[in-house]
Amino acid sequence: MPTAPVNQDGAVLYYEESGVPNGSTDYVTIVLIHGTCFHSGIYRRMIPYAADHSLRLVLLNLRGYPGSTPYSTSELDLLEGGSTASDDTGSPQDMALQARGMEVAQFLRWFIKTENIPAIRDTGSGKLLGGLSVLSWSGGNAATFAMFAHADKLPGETKSLFDTYLRSFVMYDPSSTGVGSPAPPGLKTVNVDRSATFEEQAMQFGLQVGSFYPPFTVSDNLDAARSHPPRLALQDSGEPFDPKYAPSVSPSKMTPEEFKSMTHPQIMERLQHANWAAALQAAHAKNMYRTLCDCTSDDGSGMRKKVLPAVRMHVVWCDMTCGEAAWAVAVLKRHAFDHAQSPAARVVEFHPVLEGANHFVQWEEPERFVKVLAGIV
Repeated sequence: MPTAPVNQDGAVLYYEESGVPNGSTDYVTIVLIHGTCFHSGIYRRMIPYAADHSLRLVLLNLRGYPGSTPYSTSELDLLEGGSTASDDTGSPQDMALQARGMEVAQFLRWFIKTENIPAIRDTGSGKLLGGLSVLSWSGGNAATFAMFAHADKLPGETKSLFDTYLRSFVMYDPSSTGVGSPAPPGLKTVNVDRSATFEEQAMQFGLQVGSFYPPFTVSDNLDAARSHPPRLALQDSGEPFDPKYAPSVSPSKMTPEEFKSMTHPQIMERLQHANWAAALQAAHAKNMYRTLCDCTSDDGSGMRKKVLPAVRMHVVWCDMTCGEAAWAVAVLKRHAFDHAQSPAARVVEFHPVLEGANHFVQWEEPERFVKVLAGIV
């Protein structure tokens, strides 16, 4: 069981990977970070298509998920501890999220050095070879936002390493949790019954986020999105629908064994509900803001400059996704527009929507998704 050390307390993160593609020396590594309840097993269907696109896929399990170190009681207490402070010391939630971001950074550092992956190389034609990209799906964006938001606190050696290897961050169907902004009523999808068993909660959640919804057009007009009428899953609309649009967790698409192999219902005991709590929204929003336009450090001359300035930011989303993801993309678009002139703002590229796709395109259409990523990272 491959694991990587990620902090001084002995915590490890479990991972799987596709391996070096066909002996290539200039492949691109993509670390895939999962979302809520569904761990990195959700990406396994992508592995057979990686080599054809000179990609090395690394499927990472975050803390609290199978193979990775569980949270301690004190770490969970910190995550649940009070409202977000506005001073530089940060709230307990700020500290808890920062720790998760540093674990992701430590994993990337460890993998780069241990696996001796190829560094970024510019071919001179505008195409970059080698290097490493990070993709976060859904709620997993919270961990990656936490890493980039606090990149100024990374050791100098790690920042130098990332300048050489880290090429891009892909926000794939991000969640409203990750951006710290709850979806308005018309777009709200997730409503898990906490009195149900963990297994029942996992299935409720999977059905809610794994359904197909009417195509949604994202703009930077949040007022229009806030007033959106209720958006029902196709199977709940009362209208006939094509069976290909059945929820991803339907028996016709995912066997009980497959569902079990990629979910971790125990996350519903405490951790996930803490992440969803209103008390954590401000901390998530702060990390999103710092990631996109406020992570700077003093370069020694008294001037503040962007940290990891060469890392490119991408947003990829699906038009039939759940409401929380559609809302998060709208929030990101509005944020990018509002802060485009900020000196520290990063350029965020919003890619054409994946048409006819739901929140589980990596499971539903793995070959298509790998091809899309190969053209982005």
